[in-house]
Amino acid sequence: MKIAAYCRVSTGSDEQLSSLENQRAFFEEYAKKQGYDLVKIYADRGISGKALKNRTEFLNMLSDGKKKMFDMLVVKDISRFARNTLDFLTGIRTLKSCSIDVRFLSCNMTSLGESEFALTIFAAIAQEESYNLSKRIMFGKKVSAGKGRTPSVIYGYDKKDTYTLVQNPLEAQTVKEIFRLYTEENMGFRRIASWLNSKNIFTKNHKQWHAKTVSRIISNSIYCGMLINNKSETVDFLECSRRNLPKSENYIHRREELAIVSEETFEKAMKILKNNQQKADTNRSC
Repeated sequence: MKIAAYCRVSTGSDEQLSSLENQRAFFEEYAKKQGYDLVKIYADRGISGKALKNRTEFLNMLSDGKKKMFDMLVVKDISRFARNTLDFLTGIRTLKSCSIDVRFLSCNMTSLGESEFALTIFAAIAQEESYNLSKRIMFGKKVSAGKGRTPSVIYGYDKKDTYTLVQNPLEAQTVKEIFRLYTEENMGFRRIASWLNSKNIFTKNHKQWHAKTVSRIISNSIYCGMLINNKSETVDFLECSRRNLPKSENYIHRREELAIVSEETFEKAMKILKNNQQKADTNRSC
C-alpha cells in the first residue's frame, strides 16, 4: 500500500523544528514496520493549524490525494491535521471522496472506520484547546505590554530581553539618516528605499528596502523614545484577524534611552506624513 504522511509544527523555533524532524523519523519507522510504501511526507513548518490559507503542504497533500498519488494518509494526532473543525471536516471529506483513508495514530482512529461524529468531537476538542491557548497567550501579552514589552525584532536596536532594547550604533545611524532624508531633503519612502539599496545598506533581515519598510520606521514613535503597546488585539483567533484599539487603551512608556531622533524631528515627520496622506486622498477623490 502506498501511504503519505502529514506533520506540522506551529512555530519556527529550533525546538519545534526538531520536533518536526522527530515526526519525520516516526513516520519513516512506522511505514517500515508496517511494510507500507511511504511515497511522501508533507510537512508545514512554522504554520498554525487554525486555518488552511497558509498551509501550503496541507493543500498540496489534498491536491495529490485527488490525483490518487497515495492510498492512505497517516497523521500523528488530530490536532496536527487541523485545529479548526471546519477545515478538519473539509480535509477529511476531500480525501474520503477519493477513497483515501486518514489514520490518526495516537488515538488509533481512521476516517473510513470511525463515524464522522466521533472524529468531529475530537476535532472540536482540538479547536477548543487552541482557543484556550490563544486566550492565555493574549492575556500574557497584555500583561507584558503594560510592563513595557519591547518588539522582538526592530531595526535600530538589539534585543536583550523582553523589556530591554539597546541601540545598535550602525543601524541607529541609518535611522537618523532616514529621518533626515524625509524631513530635510523631502525624499519620499520609495526614493529613500532606493537610496539605501544603492548604498548596500540592508534591513534587519538582510533584505532590500521597500517603501513600506521605510514608512514603518518613519511612523514608529519608539525612535523618539516613546514605546506604545496594546495598539491592537485579536478579534478572531481562527482567522487571526485584528482590530486597532482606541488610543485611550494604549500603554505608553517613556524610554529616553531608546531615543534615536528628537521629538521635534519625529513630530515634523508626522506632519509631513499627514500632509502627504491628505494630498493623496484629495487626488483620489478628484
